[in-house]
Amino acid sequence: MRVPFAAAVVVVWSLGNCADGGSGDRLLVGDAASPVALAALPGGGLRFGERLTGRVREVDGRGRLQPEPLAQVNVSTEGQRGLLGLAADDQGRTFAAWTDPQEAIVVGQVAPEPVRIVWRGPVSARIGNGGHLAFSPGGVLVVGIGDLQRGDRSGRLLGLDPDGPPDQEPQVISSGWNNPFAFAFSPQSSLWVADNAPGEDPERLVRVGPDGQPAFTRKLPGRQIAPAGLVALSDTEVVLCAYLPAQLILYDLDSGRSRLLADGCRTGVVLLSTGDLAFAGDDEIRVLDDPLR
Repeated sequence: MRVPFAAAVVVVWSLGNCADGGSGDRLLVGDAASPVALAALPGGGLRFGERLTGRVREVDGRGRLQPEPLAQVNVSTEGQRGLLGLAADDQGRTFAAWTDPQEAIVVGQVAPEPVRIVWRGPVSARIGNGGHLAFSPGGVLVVGIGDLQRGDRSGRLLGLDPDGPPDQEPQVISSGWNNPFAFAFSPQSSLWVADNAPGEDPERLVRVGPDGQPAFTRKLPGRQIAPAGLVALSDTEVVLCAYLPAQLILYDLDSGRSRLLADGCRTGVVLLSTGDLAFAGDDEIRVLDDPLR
């Protein structure tokens, strides 16, 4: 289905609402090859995927990078291709989304090995592929697929059975997107999407209703920021990783105000089990302790 965005409630932020600020953050991982995919683990650790190498690596709860990769997949990397998404379930399994050597978008279980393909999707484009992964509160593996440079808002959020076969038919959770790379579920189980729009199209922060249509929409302020990561702290506070200004921004949806949390966020953000935020730059991962202080 195509989402009728005109039917949604729309509120626009004022450019003057972004307060200066940003608290101290610390380096967690340096010298990573474009760490676009982050997944939190119990105990404060996380796993991350390197877009350019196809490696999946793990940081334990003490902040120590494990010396050997947890897994590695063969990726095509031209443009925005590569290892694009990562999600871990409560059984300790890790799933990834990537563009394979034939440039198809695939989703599979990568750890424990061997690699098992869960879904083989469309042929990727140079940009606009999506590829972010997250588990829904009900255990559905959700992948965002962009419009693949069609420019027609044909991007979709698709639900997959993590134990299903490669030819499974995905459930269409929501459609009508440019590139829903930045999406997340809130503690209230709401699905939030920050749509990465091309050209002069408006970029939007949307809460998706149970019917797949926008229940709440806000236009992101100012020039395009290229949303690259999203954490829904609640249904009133959302943290966005903005690629173009390289910023981590907190949006208060009640007041319509925003606050800079940290500089340097480019490719992803995740809420750790400790309550801290881990965010990725071009070649490193940093941690912001107690982000709401």
